[in-house]
Amino acid sequence: MSSIDLQMRPVLVPHARLKMDAVSGDPVLLFPEGMFVLNSTAHEIVRHCDGRKTVGELLQLLGEEFDVGKEVLQTDLFENLEQLRRRNLIALSL
Repeated sequence: MSSIDLQMRPVLVPHARLKMDAVSGDPVLLFPEGMFVLNSTAHEIVRHCDGRKTVGELLQLLGEEFDVGKEVLQTDLFENLEQLRRRNLIALSL
């Protein structure tokens, strides 16, 4: 069970920057300890982690962009947010 709530607001931490890798063209998160390569789903999630949108709003927005069921999308969203939070690349607040 996830500790993420639909009312939480994800935001990139100050030391992380979303960029496109100059060599591969892949979306990446850069941080002082290295680089984290993002797949297309994670890239869309991170693009919207601005601290203003709630997880619920992000779920709705991604539902408009991707042709998948809401349950599958919510599972993917929560897993991505948990992984990014564990790596200290995003913060979640109410």
